[in-house]
Amino acid sequence: MKKNTLLSILIYLAGIAGSLSQPARPLPPNIVFVVADDMGAWALGSSGGPNSYTPNLDKMAGSGVLLRNCFANGAVCSPSRACLISGRYPSETGVTDIIPQNAPGGLSLELPTLPGVLQANGYNTVLVGKWHLGEYQDAYMPRQRGYGKFTGFPHGGMQSMSPAIMIEDKWHTAEGSYTEDVLTGYAMEYMQELNPAHTGKPFFLSLHYWAPHANVRFPEGRKPTYKGRSWLPLSPEDTPYWDTLSVKLPDPGFPNLDKPLLERMIREYHTSVHSIDRNMGRLMNFLKSHSLLENTVVIFISDHGYMLGHNGLWHKGSGWWLTKDGSDPAGVYGTVRPNLYDNTLRVPAIVYWPGRIAAPVVVEETVDFTDWFPTVLEMAGCSLPGNTTLRGQSILPLFHGKAGRWNNDLYAEYKELRTYRTTEWKIVLDFSGDHRHELYDLLNDPEEKQNLYGSRDAAVVKQRDLLKDKLLAKMKAIKDPLIANSP
Repeated sequence: MKKNTLLSILIYLAGIAGSLSQPARPLPPNIVFVVADDMGAWALGSSGGPNSYTPNLDKMAGSGVLLRNCFANGAVCSPSRACLISGRYPSETGVTDIIPQNAPGGLSLELPTLPGVLQANGYNTVLVGKWHLGEYQDAYMPRQRGYGKFTGFPHGGMQSMSPAIMIEDKWHTAEGSYTEDVLTGYAMEYMQELNPAHTGKPFFLSLHYWAPHANVRFPEGRKPTYKGRSWLPLSPEDTPYWDTLSVKLPDPGFPNLDKPLLERMIREYHTSVHSIDRNMGRLMNFLKSHSLLENTVVIFISDHGYMLGHNGLWHKGSGWWLTKDGSDPAGVYGTVRPNLYDNTLRVPAIVYWPGRIAAPVVVEETVDFTDWFPTVLEMAGCSLPGNTTLRGQSILPLFHGKAGRWNNDLYAEYKELRTYRTTEWKIVLDFSGDHRHELYDLLNDPEEKQNLYGSRDAAVVKQRDLLKDKLLAKMKAIKDPLIANSP
């Protein structure tokens, strides 16, 4: 009996010694997913923007992956964010336009979310900043949609200074502080609190900036300068370069263009962009100083692109004319130009993952927002719940030159507009009843100035019909309700 007991003890102790001698299994990477608001790809210095100055983001791109052709699948905030978090197209998510403040509904509760899947796989999940996917009912709020913690704007945010921020269900006004500085500060606090060295779990942090969105509300004593919008006030740390900038207009020959107004707007916009770049420098320094950088992926994108003088417009999916009288010089549209131009959809996109990417890498293939959900899951080593449908594919093979034959086609939506884009041609169909369809030869007309939809040239007609068939097939496949109004 004693011999059996002694033998059992020895076996038990040997098992403990064996387990202690084995190295601990490394944790999956932390993931910091940063989303700017209204930042066009052209606003990134490493993308070649003539007025751009983004040294911290450019440093990230030079040490990681720069994706030159990353597109949103929606042309305004809520639909594109719904696509990003669900991996589905806007018409599938229940979010097809900007969700008004205090409006019922939001992102479909039937769809799994990226933070929800990561949370179920052992990640601590946090959202700092803009939500804008439903706030009227608790079921649509971030903490019911996969985020364990939330500090930010349930709606869309309002201003660049003295922001009112919800911190775990309670409102706080950061009086006299600049919005991007405040959001970055909260993000760093959460990363310190959720450091895997203390928690034993990796974290997924979504940092959704307000900038460079123009203000829709202003601190007392500040007056809007144009259509109730301005990017000011902004931090003195971000203004010196832009005060002396020799502004280059993107389309200076556009008819009746209000050039002085546009120059002022460009200066303000890029000052706002610099506030993001400066805070990205703070964020990267924090990760380094807290020994988090080696096992953290940092992704930077915007929720969609932006127009600022391109094609005579400013804003996004519903562009406003920058003409002296605020109207369409061609007389086709009114004061608003609904659009799915490339500049409205193309976003800056950078992935920084030290030790896992032979940087620098420049990806020219077309990537869209449906691709980020499967990409992040592969980074984290997570699998999807059964019977989950995603529309995109992981882009990790592109980082290593192992993508093979990549599908470079893009499908995007905005209100009654639908577009299908290849690397050579692009069609936009208007389902509103106005039938203002568009077709562009992107190889010869990358700025989309010459609409060829009505051309009778046989080669053009062939391309138009081919793209129209592809677009309608995509709409049918995803059960887009507008397919019933097929032109």
